[in-house]
Amino acid sequence: MDSCKIVCMMSSSLRCVLISAILVGTTPQSWAAGESGTAPVPADAVSEARSVEEALNGLRGLVASFTQTVESAGLPRPQLEKGTVYLMRPGRMRWEYDVPRGKLAIADGGKSWVYLPEERQVLVAPLDAEGSRSGIALLLQRVDLVGSFEISWGGGHERGPRPLLLKPRAPRPEYDHLLLTPGPDHLVRVLTIFDPLGSRITYRFDRLRRVETLDDDLFRFEPPAGIEIQEIPAP
Repeated sequence: MDSCKIVCMMSSSLRCVLISAILVGTTPQSWAAGESGTAPVPADAVSEARSVEEALNGLRGLVASFTQTVESAGLPRPQLEKGTVYLMRPGRMRWEYDVPRGKLAIADGGKSWVYLPEERQVLVAPLDAEGSRSGIALLLQRVDLVGSFEISWGGGHERGPRPLLLKPRAPRPEYDHLLLTPGPDHLVRVLTIFDPLGSRITYRFDRLRRVETLDDDLFRFEPPAGIEIQEIPAP
């Protein structure tokens, strides 16, 4: 199981698709329209992608506030969650939720835990050794954006910074494409992951702070007493 499944587990309303992975297949035409096509690759978009790649690969760690929005036909309205993320590359992260309070997702580079206090449950899964298949894994591993993706500009920049549209050069089962909005320092500020089922997950990062080290205890998890532990096997 790779880090794309962590993303699935971090939204409890989407846990039912954990095994098959939410980030798979193709994207609904209504979302893709105007975002991809056969136009020549814009050189300025490729140049920005190289700058994002350089910024990410030069990053050791960061702390940021995040807002996570899940939009799905199965939800009556967008599901909003938020908190603080702690990241140490490669492969370690901690998503500490304020909304819903107490929810926690941790990866230590080898295993992941998602603690859902309202359900008194912990989901535990091994991480894929490659660890680089899902959209959120751009933050976790060394990336080759230009080599791995077809690069173009996405829509929606009239109201803010222009997002990059990243379409995998080789088809992937985890997601169809990504929209990535970088900040002035070329680090990711907004990342939207599109799935084939009419759903998308958007992460917005604010108050980013680069760090060279973080306490190892942030990436450890001890299940509370009396909590159900559900082991998710590797595929």
